[in-house]
Amino acid sequence: MMNKRQFIEMTVKEQRSVVFKVNNQDEFLRGVSRELNEGYLFVETEEGINFKFKMDDIIEIYAIKSSSPKHSAIQSHSLMKGSKDDLENLVLQFESLNNDVQKQIISSLSKVLGKQVIISKMDITSYNLSEIELIANTINGYILTIKTLDIRSELLESYNNMDLPQKTCFGKGLAE
Repeated sequence: MMNKRQFIEMTVKEQRSVVFKVNNQDEFLRGVSRELNEGYLFVETEEGINFKFKMDDIIEIYAIKSSSPKHSAIQSHSLMKGSKDDLENLVLQFESLNNDVQKQIISSLSKVLGKQVIISKMDITSYNLSEIELIANTINGYILTIKTLDIRSELLESYNNMDLPQKTCFGKGLAE
């Protein structure tokens, strides 16, 4: 698992484009992680201006990852707080669905998120926490819907196969 410091060190090592929020500022800032020195993160903006921020003052930080011009993802250390096994299980759940359902889920999620969604063990960690929650809720909702339909049909079949009395009587009708 990666904590915030390790995540920031990774962004500096890879010279990643980052978006972050600092204490006492309402807006997110954007730039490239250039250096980490004595508890300060040095960031260069798109305009070439260098800023330094105390690492403890950074509330949120996201690294921007682009695998192609049409596919970009945001990576965060907060994802690393969740269990890696949970993410792998989510991918396994998705992979257990048939291809048509997978395509349908991918298409729907891509429209909602406004970018191409890829659900694989390698790509799942590139999404931020809210995107993972949406992906997980969509997959689990579909599975729950299918299981509910299966349970309903099994209950209906069981009910139809039960040997139930054809006549219901109250009181005196039992002795007759």
